[in-house]
Amino acid sequence: MTGRRVTTGVTLLVLLAVLGGMGVFGYRALTSPLPGGQAKDKTCSSVEKVVKKVLNRSEVQVSVFNAGTKEGLASTTLDKVEAAGFKAGNAGNAPKSAEIRRAIVWTTKPDDPAAKLVAQAFGARTRVEVTDTDLGPGVDVLVGNRFQGLDPKAPRRIRLAAPLATCVPVG
Repeated sequence: MTGRRVTTGVTLLVLLAVLGGMGVFGYRALTSPLPGGQAKDKTCSSVEKVVKKVLNRSEVQVSVFNAGTKEGLASTTLDKVEAAGFKAGNAGNAPKSAEIRRAIVWTTKPDDPAAKLVAQAFGARTRVEVTDTDLGPGVDVLVGNRFQGLDPKAPRRIRLAAPLATCVPVG
C-alpha cells in the first residue's frame, strides 16, 4: 500500500466516526423533550409548597414603558414602582401604536390579581387590559405624558379570589 491510500483510508475512518457521533447527537436532540414543554409537576421537589391567600407588592414584578414624549419617563417611573415595594422589571419605550394619556396596565392573563394590584397603585382610573403582547417581565405598565405618580394610599396587598398553591425554595 502506498502512503496516499493509507491517508485516504484513515481520513474515511475519521469522517465515519464524526458522522456516527453527529448521528447520535442528532438523535438525542430529536428525542429529548423541548424546554418548558413538559407539564409542570404538581409536587414540589427541594422546595416547600405554600398556599397563598394574599398577594403582596413584593411578589409582583413590574415593567414600565414610555408611551409619551417625555424622555426618561419609563425609568423614573420604574424607580417609583420599586420604591413603592414592587420588584423592578424592564424600562423602555412602548409600541408606537400605543396612545396612552396617563397609565394603563397590560397583562396576558385574564383576572390577573397582580395586574389589579399594580393598577390600584397607579390610581383609581388606571384600567387593566388583557393583551397578547408581552413587553417585559411581570406586569407591563404603559405611561403617558399626563402620568403624575403612584397613589400613596393604594393597598399594598390584594386578597386572592381563590387560594394559590406555589412552590418556594427551602432555606
